[in-house]
Amino acid sequence: MALLWFLLIIGVSILVHELGHYWAARVQGVGVKNFALGFGPTLLKFDWRSTTWRLNAIPLGGYAEIEGMQPGDTHGYSRLRALGKFAILVGGVLMNLLLAWLLLATVASVRGLPEAVPGQAQIAAVIEGSQAEKVGLKAGDIIVAVNGQPLKSWQDVTRFRDSAGEKRFTVQREGKTLEVRFDWAGGQQTLGIRYGPLIQYNRLPFLRAFFRAITDTVTAAPAAFRAIISGLVGLVAGQTNTGIAGPVGIVSATGQAAQQGVYTLVILMVQINLSLAIFNLLPIPGLDGGRILILLANVLTRGRISAEREAQLSYGGFIFMLLLLVLVTINDLRNLGGG
Repeated sequence: MALLWFLLIIGVSILVHELGHYWAARVQGVGVKNFALGFGPTLLKFDWRSTTWRLNAIPLGGYAEIEGMQPGDTHGYSRLRALGKFAILVGGVLMNLLLAWLLLATVASVRGLPEAVPGQAQIAAVIEGSQAEKVGLKAGDIIVAVNGQPLKSWQDVTRFRDSAGEKRFTVQREGKTLEVRFDWAGGQQTLGIRYGPLIQYNRLPFLRAFFRAITDTVTAAPAAFRAIISGLVGLVAGQTNTGIAGPVGIVSATGQAAQQGVYTLVILMVQINLSLAIFNLLPIPGLDGGRILILLANVLTRGRISAEREAQLSYGGFIFMLLLLVLVTINDLRNLGGG
């Protein structure tokens, strides 16, 4: 089941990305010879609107074959001004971002955005045989005060550790307020609870949620770029906990998300689309970001980078991406194996 969800999420994300390139080209009168979802042997194909649409066997990518992007071409893409070329190159990234924003806005308007309730901490679990279990604390209890002092934040629960003696939790349980008392010896003693902030979901109007998704994404983008670059460097250096996941890791994450419900799957799809957008903007030859960098360099140097040189760089980038896929797959397997 995890594999099916993986294929659906990855398939839709790649389809949306390539449609961005396709539509940006067609709007400008540039033809698209082939549109493919996946690589390798073709399982299904049909012709529509002067494009051959293909479903290929390996669902790890896709491509839109834009006319005029080959060395020596003088038609299609090659005849466009820099701004038109930029629109085609960035079209896939924009579509991934748009899909992520729409999904986030839908979740925020239907379920709501998670926000911590100030001054309340919720017990997530009580360890069996612990002092907490003996004094009657239960999972789901909401702690609102410690020793008669209202909590300002959920971390204030730790105040009871300051000194030994009788302690008192004011707890809300099933609409009732209870006082739970226990003796605390201090030192290395443990109470035996796992807790965190009480989360409530606040729904927003769709348009407000959509624009909030945009602003949140823009705000988080620099840190996300740094995290991905750091993860790639760590991956090449042989580190395991890089935060970078390949197909194997994503299948595993999809299976875990599916067990937690549809909203978790939607958030995973948001994360994948945002990651695709950021990753494709990296200045690596062969990726959208690499092509945009070469386009900008050609604008600044008035075309000194030839189409042949760009093709060579793209080929080198393709080899690098294959190597990266091998490394990330090995890392996924190591992480799954606990090694």
